[in-house]
Amino acid sequence: MKNILIIDDDPRIVSALQVRLQAGGYATAAAGDAVTGRNLAVELLPDLILLDLTLPYGDGLSLARQLRTVPETRATPIIFITAHQDENLRARTMEVDAAGLFEKPYDADELLAVIAHALGETGTLHRPLARYTAPNTAATAPRLAPAPVVKTILIVEDDPRIAMALALRLKTAGYETALAHDARAGIDTALNERPDLVLLDISLPEADGFTVAERIQASLAAPPPIIFLTASKRPEFRERATQLRAAGFFEKPYEHATLLAAVREQLEPY
Repeated sequence: MKNILIIDDDPRIVSALQVRLQAGGYATAAAGDAVTGRNLAVELLPDLILLDLTLPYGDGLSLARQLRTVPETRATPIIFITAHQDENLRARTMEVDAAGLFEKPYDADELLAVIAHALGETGTLHRPLARYTAPNTAATAPRLAPAPVVKTILIVEDDPRIAMALALRLKTAGYETALAHDARAGIDTALNERPDLVLLDISLPEADGFTVAERIQASLAAPPPIIFLTASKRPEFRERATQLRAAGFFEKPYEHATLLAAVREQLEPY
């Protein structure tokens, strides 16, 4: 049984998390401040740590940095939880190799899904090395048909929480995914991996999603369909997506079922 350490000074949140995690088959331990959290992490060596950013006697980021210097906890997945909405937090948590960042109030099912992925319980989210089952060449054995091709979707999204949630939902629906968190990585991944479809955020570091789409369409002889995602309500964004022959355009927050239906329409038309 995997053990999860919760470091949070709000007893109500700790209690709620313990109930959900224990129902999911995990063992839990809890600490209400940074000092106790560090001591328990080194003593218990949990499989994963849920870490609040605001704590008595310290803060979550400083504690994470300390844990990354301890050999026993250097590789322990850490998922941050915070009530703050500072746009710089995400980059700062990535500096300590965070497995996720959730802002309160968060979706408990999404948190459990990210925990499962961080613990290696949901399989890889990337393109498999082999897409087909090798045929049986023995003379007396029947020849095996190749396994169905698994469609791969490239998610270009700079918000790791949104990207991971999308990846997990698509994985559940039977697709493989690749992730890119900025425009340059999105272009490089699209050209190297040749995905079957691209889910593309418009607001990205280094360049916008329209630039990414233009580069992909100009560089590939058979470019994949592109579905744009955006938090903006600007009408010119939708017009620009139409000019780029987008397969879809979704404004956040969107209905996941509707987005999945649009994906299936492109990848499973019959």
